[in-house]
Amino acid sequence: MSNAKERSFIGAVTTRPDIRLFFIFGQDESANTDIASQMAAQLVGAERVDIDSEQIRNDPALLADEASSMSLFGDQRYLRVNFRREEGLAAVENLLALEGEVNPVIAIAGNLTKASKLRKLVESHPRALAYISYLPEEADAAASVMAYAATTGLKLDRSLAARIARYTGQDRKLAQAEIEKLSLYYDASPQRPVTVEIAAFEALSAETGEENVGGLVNQVMGGELRGAGRELVAAREMGVEPIRIVRALQRRVTLLASLRAKVDSGSNPGAVVKATRSIFWKEADDFIKQLSRWPSVRLAGLNGHLLDVESKLMSVRENLAMVILEEELIRIARAAARRG
Repeated sequence: MSNAKERSFIGAVTTRPDIRLFFIFGQDESANTDIASQMAAQLVGAERVDIDSEQIRNDPALLADEASSMSLFGDQRYLRVNFRREEGLAAVENLLALEGEVNPVIAIAGNLTKASKLRKLVESHPRALAYISYLPEEADAAASVMAYAATTGLKLDRSLAARIARYTGQDRKLAQAEIEKLSLYYDASPQRPVTVEIAAFEALSAETGEENVGGLVNQVMGGELRGAGRELVAAREMGVEPIRIVRALQRRVTLLASLRAKVDSGSNPGAVVKATRSIFWKEADDFIKQLSRWPSVRLAGLNGHLLDVESKLMSVRENLAMVILEEELIRIARAAARRG
């Protein structure tokens, strides 16, 4: 599920020994993680060393030290880092200052603005290579689903591929999981290709449909307090990860902000929603309602707040993370309800 630019970036991890840091960031969190995983897969047999951004915030020399140290047995190694915000700036500066042979660092971050000091550093430094991901349009997401399906031996028509993209919220990893589930169902392979029937997808997706967080996002952003409460109970019972919920909400806020900008320029909300291919027709009324409740300035504020919430969720235990997230979602739903 990649384009030529993405494939070139992934391949650079084995062809660009001059690069110290491969930095992946942007709106599509799922794509960021997938790209990092594909790069790691290129380093066959290499030892993986994980470093938390909290560690390098407290010890700015740690990243450079680990990157310059060799494996105990002399094997190849690489580092994986997940940045939350700007806490690793000094550590990255130390890493990029290293001379000689260095273990590659593969790092991911969220949606950094152009004002971000970390983003400015990695985009301008000759020893860093950056890749920015954007939320895909539905046509692009459907094409990616079809391309990935082909690697497993499945043939999909475009309408079914678009349906899978919508069902998974255009989350690349979730879409891949659906494809892999279908591949197992059909016992397909590139040497034994199979055409997927809609009925098979409906039957298999029904088993995990309750894990889809789209309903929860609609209830929260629409100011439906009772509905949001019901969806939260269901999400908790299914064990849906809090970070998945907050990132789905971030994607919705980003999309609403782009739509709201068109409304602010004089376009009709209904026409704007109808013309947006990534919106499933059954959700059109929900989007129109949300556009009326969330002006641009409040969407911008909510987007910044959600980044703070994400950072908080990643720093606490999982059981506490769900409690924090539930409180935040109810606050957001109440804010939306007041603007109705």
